[in-house]
Amino acid sequence: MRWNPLARALAALLGFTVAGAAAPATGPAGDAFYQPPALGAGVHGDLIWSRPLTGTAALPSAARNLLVLYRTTAQSGNDVAVSGIVSVPQGTPPAGGWPVLSWAHGTTGDAPACAPSRDVPGGPMAFYLSQTDQLLDGFVAHGFAVLQTDYEGIGTPGVHPFLVGEAEARDVIDIVRAARQLEPDLGSRYVVIGHSQGGHAALFAAARAAAWAPELHFLGAAALAPASHLRFWLAALAHEQNPDVGFGFAALLVRGYASVDPALRPGRLWAPAMAALETQLETRCIAGLVQPDSWAGIVPERAFAPDADLAPLLAAAAQNDPGGLAIGVPVLLVQGTRDQIVVPRATDLLAGELCARHAVLSYDTVPDADHFGVLSQAGTLHDWAAARFAGTPADSNCGQPPKAGS
Repeated sequence: MRWNPLARALAALLGFTVAGAAAPATGPAGDAFYQPPALGAGVHGDLIWSRPLTGTAALPSAARNLLVLYRTTAQSGNDVAVSGIVSVPQGTPPAGGWPVLSWAHGTTGDAPACAPSRDVPGGPMAFYLSQTDQLLDGFVAHGFAVLQTDYEGIGTPGVHPFLVGEAEARDVIDIVRAARQLEPDLGSRYVVIGHSQGGHAALFAAARAAAWAPELHFLGAAALAPASHLRFWLAALAHEQNPDVGFGFAALLVRGYASVDPALRPGRLWAPAMAALETQLETRCIAGLVQPDSWAGIVPERAFAPDADLAPLLAAAAQNDPGGLAIGVPVLLVQGTRDQIVVPRATDLLAGELCARHAVLSYDTVPDADHFGVLSQAGTLHDWAAARFAGTPADSNCGQPPKAGS
């Protein structure tokens, strides 16, 4: 809501607190920005502070880029701070405010340097973030306000709850609330688009948005190569007798699930020799964790303790599978046929599961595209998002969905 000066003065005279009335606090320079102050009374989505953002992480087509720190609610029930980026288009906003895209990024890791807002030339995730930035800059150039959460625990203190759907959804939704406190020209209508881990996040946001932020209007979710069916992947990986590049993702998953589930104790899952590699989860991004001198060089079967009880881990993976979600907004799934990180067959199964739960789902497959190749589908994504804001009825091919896997 936008308040004119007379309304603000009247509210102040009557003792009311007006959302967005006070000037946003300016955050400190350097890495101190990511260290939150003591969080007093407030609600999830409150803006903590912001500052102008320049450099690699800024989208070049934006009128302005802002680094933000905002409040969300962790799975423990405690308030935590999350960092992110707000990019505002050039020109005059349309009636109702700028259309909003909340972007959910793919797996980067848990170390501070893995946060997209901290990206620098030659940074540990620059190869990936340069591709997502190109996609997102196209949206800004087409008149979308683009919001990018770093996710809880990446960039800011704490452990990132990797692939915990509820936590991801809150991060993605609450940055919309925070950005609208900072930029009154942002509309209340938004879509979420995400890739890989972010595709998983987008689907959970679609299922949770109406209850978590009912004053906003969630129009749809697009999930590119979303993570799914992790229970079956983990169960098979635990018995793998050859080094597997996916083990770096599994290590992050165990750490993330354990951060929200007391029944999961990594010290009882891993063999004693894994203690040295566990420390790498705090210092390396995923690009480093999938190297031969890290988790990707380990035989998974030998990494687990002989008496490890995998039941809590597999139960957590099942609980966080997007196939069981009931989603009441349009969904776009996009999957490359040559993806070696998210198995195409898994996304085929996910499409069927969501269709069975009556989702209005359009499933697109991209021939010969690998895990990152789906990021090239800018035209499809622009058209899909524009149709949601135009109120065009969403298409569904649930009756005859394509197959990305053979």
